[in-house]
Amino acid sequence: MTSRTIMESFAQHKVAGNLLMILMLLSGIWGFSQLNRQLMPDFTLDIITVDIRWPGASPRDVEANLLEALEGELRFIEGADRVDSTAFEGRASAVVTFEDGSDLAKGLNDIQAAVARITTFPTDSERPVISQVLPNELVCRLELSGPFPEKALKILAQQVRNDLLDLGLAQVEINGARDTEIWVDVPATELRRLDMSLNDVAERIGSESIDLPAGQVFSGNVSRQIRSEGLARNAAEVGNIEIMSAETGEKLKLKDIAKVYEAFEEGSASHLVQGDSSIGIIIKRSRGLDSLSAQSKVEAYIAGLQAELPSTLKVSMFDIAADMVRERLSMLLWNGFIGLMLVLIVLYIFLNGRTAFWVAAGIPVAIFATIGGMALFGLSLNMISMFAIIMGLGIIVDDAIVVSEHAEFLHRQGASPADAASRAAKVMSLPVLAASITTIAAFSPILTMGSTVGMILRELPITIILIIIASLIECFLVLPMHLRGALEAMDRGPKKGPSKFHVAFNKFRDTRFSSISEFSFANRYSTITATFGLFILGVLMMASGRVGFDFFPSPETDYIAVNIALSPGSGRDVTESMLLEAERAAYAIEERLGGGNNSLIGFGYGSLGTSVGRSNDSPMLGDYVGGYTVELRPSDLREMRTSDFIRAWEDEMRPVPGVEALTVFEVNVAGPPGKDLDVRLSGAPLDVMKAAAMEVRSAVARIPGVNGVSDNLPYGMEEYVLELTPEGRAMGFTTESVSRQIRNTFEGAIANRFARDQEEILVRVRLASDDRSLNGLRGIYLQVSNGREVPLTEVVTLRSQVGFSQIRRENGLREVAVTASIDQQVTTINEVTSLINELVLERVRAEYGVNAEFKGKAVEQAGAMGDFSIALLLALSVIYIVLAWVFSSYSTPLIIMAVIPFGFVGAVFGHYIMGFALNIFSLQALMGLAGIMVNDSIVLVMTIKREMAAGSSLSEAVLVGTKERLRPVIMTTTTTVVGLLPILFETSQQAQLIQPLAVTLVFGLLLSPFLVLFYVPALLGVGADIKSLRGGRRVMQAG
Repeated sequence: MTSRTIMESFAQHKVAGNLLMILMLLSGIWGFSQLNRQLMPDFTLDIITVDIRWPGASPRDVEANLLEALEGELRFIEGADRVDSTAFEGRASAVVTFEDGSDLAKGLNDIQAAVARITTFPTDSERPVISQVLPNELVCRLELSGPFPEKALKILAQQVRNDLLDLGLAQVEINGARDTEIWVDVPATELRRLDMSLNDVAERIGSESIDLPAGQVFSGNVSRQIRSEGLARNAAEVGNIEIMSAETGEKLKLKDIAKVYEAFEEGSASHLVQGDSSIGIIIKRSRGLDSLSAQSKVEAYIAGLQAELPSTLKVSMFDIAADMVRERLSMLLWNGFIGLMLVLIVLYIFLNGRTAFWVAAGIPVAIFATIGGMALFGLSLNMISMFAIIMGLGIIVDDAIVVSEHAEFLHRQGASPADAASRAAKVMSLPVLAASITTIAAFSPILTMGSTVGMILRELPITIILIIIASLIECFLVLPMHLRGALEAMDRGPKKGPSKFHVAFNKFRDTRFSSISEFSFANRYSTITATFGLFILGVLMMASGRVGFDFFPSPETDYIAVNIALSPGSGRDVTESMLLEAERAAYAIEERLGGGNNSLIGFGYGSLGTSVGRSNDSPMLGDYVGGYTVELRPSDLREMRTSDFIRAWEDEMRPVPGVEALTVFEVNVAGPPGKDLDVRLSGAPLDVMKAAAMEVRSAVARIPGVNGVSDNLPYGMEEYVLELTPEGRAMGFTTESVSRQIRNTFEGAIANRFARDQEEILVRVRLASDDRSLNGLRGIYLQVSNGREVPLTEVVTLRSQVGFSQIRRENGLREVAVTASIDQQVTTINEVTSLINELVLERVRAEYGVNAEFKGKAVEQAGAMGDFSIALLLALSVIYIVLAWVFSSYSTPLIIMAVIPFGFVGAVFGHYIMGFALNIFSLQALMGLAGIMVNDSIVLVMTIKREMAAGSSLSEAVLVGTKERLRPVIMTTTTTVVGLLPILFETSQQAQLIQPLAVTLVFGLLLSPFLVLFYVPALLGVGADIKSLRGGRRVMQAG
């Protein structure tokens, strides 16, 4: 059975069309039950991390002893794209980013094997921790706070974590809970009195505090386990361990010579809220769980939990992804509904009432079928796919309009309802199918784009393709049956004359439009010249900077943070006082500018001992760093903009003495990774790169619209460098033996590790605090191999220097990054990078001898633009091939495709009028616009060729074709435009991400009637002139 007989069968069958329609609706109902609702499409970061702890080591030591050995193995892992590594104080971190499409399971195994091959790690460094970044998405964050001990809060947080995991949440992380340790502080005088070292004490604790199985004993037919129990599980039990016994029988316990107590790990991170201790919990979901359903589970659990807790213990929920999903999807649904109503109005104006109803009924049918297809392909309901559905309204309506309008035309010419419906479907099947294939060809190359941007955008073409397939099924198998019924009802009903609108429209078409069409075709060279003038004007607007380019726009964020760094070595209490000042300043702004009562701030918390906010960055750790994070009220519920709050917060804060860096910035929660601005300096010593970075920072900070400027090479604590003297070498000391003894003295020796309350407890033996000062360093004694002790000052010389608290490397090379956030309401990434190139980079390269380049979103932009260029060429090639096949011509496709560049003109004018910059979404919309604009051109050219085949001249065929296509061209353009108008004029901040898509399509399509009805015929005329001229030359040559 051919496609035409299938269409005829469905058109003439009494119930086939309705049954298929019901099936499409049912597939949509099933799809709605399967689709996850989320903010943006899923995208993965092909990343594996390696972390190694080496307590007490400086960043330079970590770099030399850990990173260099680690990078030598990691850089040559199969599929590894780059290795970013950082040396911190006491810790090494390496991030391996793999190429798109790599097998991460194999990559994980390769890295584990590579790390296992390294034998040069220091013996006192801890075991490497290798982990893959899991593709779990945030549900929300919790903070447990109140006037309670941190230990009590941690126990509650562990309970919450376990309960949420039992509810099916994929990942629940406790954040800001410091590890508990048992500290044994031994005075140096006691060690010398007892002729013991810290290692001796640690070994004694380790041997006495242990549980060991001792085998089995058999008695008759019964076997019993034998085990010894001696593990000390708290400070009191550790203090009771016997250290030494005298000949007299007197026993010396650890508590007699040392202070034994429980404390938290030094330099680790903790949280605070309103001056009270707090513990954070980060809740994430797997991709198989809907974000709104996951949030409902959390909310129900927290509601039950709070009923059991004291009123002073607060469980604060914030950073709720479901709220943003709900807001944005609701915005799109509402605008889509308004757009649909406007489309219905347009249909009822141009078409017969019953015909308009069935054309409109096809919209939900096709959308429901698309939803079913999305579920089959594993897509989700998010901003990108929802916009694709709204954009697809025009495609659905276009196909239905072409068929229904031609059916009405044939019916007016005298065809029976059944014949009109069947013939309309037959005649329009080839042009509609060709137009659909060209639209698919325009969108499909987006699927070839790699990078994170490509992963985010891939649901746009898939959804559009599903919409086109659903639209074709509805248009040719469901709609003809309904058109037949609508036309039969018209025949049975009272005969009505055409409406006033149709009379006026037909008069306009037959008089004024006909004159304009004839004039345009007769003056075709002027028509083409004027059209190209518009194109040149659009290019000039871009070149002059009147319309900018912003790679990946982000809606105004509701999250801001401040990172604080005090003088290295500053006490934790000083850092806490600065965090409390940041908290005071934030709420003072709310009180002064917002009126208080949570008018501006939803929630805020401080992080002590760690930096905050920057995604995909390894945080700085240490008692002298901290950060404060503020969640503002949703942007549409407050008048004060985020950028204004940042400026006010910076002005309000009063830094305490010792603050060296204070950086306020926006925290991006969506979109591709990478900083807005990221300038990388490399190829010089660290101190030279630091000086160059400071100059770049100074220049960047002066650019309007740039905030949160910082670099990742902060100064560290003062270091004391020990150099072994000849006398020390003569005594048998080596650099390693001296370093190890001093390290044990100041960092402490680990006596034992054991599990308690779902965490590992360390027993750390160290000198008393008074002995760990500089004077204590000069006064310590070292043991020679024969047991004799000598003062440190007789073995080494001491000198001090200031180092850096972290050292960054990429692919084995040191580098420094200067990063910043950009207020996209003021400027764009491209404008800022251009200014930096002009103002500072060339001078810095020449003066400091460093290499300077842009990374972050600049790299993502370059990759995405390269992929886009390839995708565009591929799209144009496929469109040309399809058209050449349809028209059996090499030249006709070029004429039809000549309308494509002028979609760019409409987009440029639209962005200029609406005040937007072009971005990656605008460019993707241009590809879709190309397919849509080509569709009407295809049908027009086919109509003209049909008239010429019937014996008409080109000018007569152009007049007939343009008059015949005037109404459907205006209808298809108007329905698509009005369907997108609600989004175009949406005032919410959340709509700003996708409004450039709507701007491109709306303003590009506004040019479509002119291009299709006047520009394309003019090109056909010029082509005929060229053929005629060539024919005349051949005649003259033959003569």
